[in-house]
Amino acid sequence: MSNNTSRTGARWAAFGYLFTLYFLLGGTETLLSPLFPLAQPDLDLTESNLAAILASVSAGTAVFNILGGVSSSRISERVLIRSAAVALAAAMLLSATAQSFWMLLVGQTLLGVAFGIFFPPALAGVARLYKGAEGRAIAAWGQAYSFGLTAAALSVFAGEGWRWVFVGCAVPAVLAIAYVPRWAEAERAVTQLPWTAQLIEYASNQTYRLAAYASFGGVSLHFVVIGFSPVYFEGRGVDLRLIGVLLAAGRFLSAPVKLAGGAAYDRKGGPWTARLMMTITAVVGLAMLLAPADVGVWLLVPFVGVAVSVMPVANAMLVAALPPQSGFGIGTFRAALLATAALLSALVSVLLGLGVSLMALMLAALGTPALVASAMHRATP
Repeated sequence: MSNNTSRTGARWAAFGYLFTLYFLLGGTETLLSPLFPLAQPDLDLTESNLAAILASVSAGTAVFNILGGVSSSRISERVLIRSAAVALAAAMLLSATAQSFWMLLVGQTLLGVAFGIFFPPALAGVARLYKGAEGRAIAAWGQAYSFGLTAAALSVFAGEGWRWVFVGCAVPAVLAIAYVPRWAEAERAVTQLPWTAQLIEYASNQTYRLAAYASFGGVSLHFVVIGFSPVYFEGRGVDLRLIGVLLAAGRFLSAPVKLAGGAAYDRKGGPWTARLMMTITAVVGLAMLLAPADVGVWLLVPFVGVAVSVMPVANAMLVAALPPQSGFGIGTFRAALLATAALLSALVSVLLGLGVSLMALMLAALGTPALVASAMHRATP
């Protein structure tokens, strides 16, 4: 009895640690979006600068997804995750003390590095902690991301003290460096296929490809539509504090939506669940942008709630398509996804600099969930 209690306690400690660090990374990843109107006059930033910073976060995450995934076959998950905590603490301190766009860019790029190192071993670790119930475990772990995004949205109330928000995020990151619990890790394979052969094997798996489609749909909405929504609606006369509250409400709504998505995944499968979520997102997103701003802004709540909830479903599909020692598979998957998102953000930055309407770009981004829903429809019996 005591051994079972001890194992359960150790599992909860490991899950709680991974949950907390995911909460921090999820919140800080998008923190600059609601803080941008507050930091803009201090650092003389432009909307094009914001797009460039979002692109740098994606690029840093993508590169270190691969490096972290490759390293997982040689370095323990605990060491990798502690390294992510170090990068996160440095990122927050640099962002808090930034005196120029370039210093802020370096800090936010380090944030991407932290997320890139963290995600492959953390996702694999959560799935391993709850073997046989991966779908529900990943959905529950995904709540951390929702809560982090909710907290980030409320940062619009920081006012002139926006730098202290970054300082506050640095403190728990430092604590995460000092203590990392232990959990069972996957056995290292004696022999492995060459990296390229592994990628070919993954790509031949339909579930892996569908997970990629669903993930890209969620990430593109996250970096374009949601990421620019504060700037978009404030420019149309909506109070920034109201936008922050509605974004937070949408993040909060995503918590039960993710749990419902996990249950639907167990009952109906990933393609069916992802198709439903992407269809809802496309319809609500169009209504949100085409309606008058003072009406459309309220649709941020259901839009955000559903748009960010597809990721746990995609992650469960990804884990199901990969072998137990899956760090490289997760890393390359995320890297390809976020590299595409980085290119998308860079393209948005260029187009905004050329004078293309932000609304037109956000409407174009809403074509992504429609395409994903179509791909899922073809794969659903």
